[in-house]
Amino acid sequence: MKKQDPIDWSLEPPSKSQLKRDSTTLQKLGEELTTLSKKQLEKLPLSDVLRAAITELGRLPKSYGARRRQLQFIGKVMRDTNHEEIQAELDRMRTPDRAQVRRAQLIEEWGERLLADTEDEINAFVNDYPLAERQAIRQIVRNYSKEDEQAARTHRRRLLDYIKEYIE
Repeated sequence: MKKQDPIDWSLEPPSKSQLKRDSTTLQKLGEELTTLSKKQLEKLPLSDVLRAAITELGRLPKSYGARRRQLQFIGKVMRDTNHEEIQAELDRMRTPDRAQVRRAQLIEEWGERLLADTEDEINAFVNDYPLAERQAIRQIVRNYSKEDEQAARTHRRRLLDYIKEYIE
């Protein structure tokens, strides 16, 4: 008897189940794209047909059938696009940059320190960021009141916005 060569399954066409899984994956990616703003969509390498299909979904009534059919159409259009590149760009957009994360943490830290309402903290902030104004910080901190929860949130937000202007 002759020994048979092992079968190379990579030469076989994908199974019907695999095609269905791929189609569903593309449809879900398309659905994810529909949640993005226009500004975010502009950053992605989308074809004109895909862009139009996504825009059309937003125009459709909330009817389940119409939206489902449009999502299927978006999945179909996605087959002809470079969906790997779109997915990679989408992942990059959703993953915050380390510098952005560190900046947000620094803003929060300074916010907490300044709300401690000590002159030393205000002086330390002004020393680190010379363009910041002592008087503006004092006024926001003075208006911050822990008794009135709504006012406290408002003034805390104002302080964080003020700090954000100076921390790059």
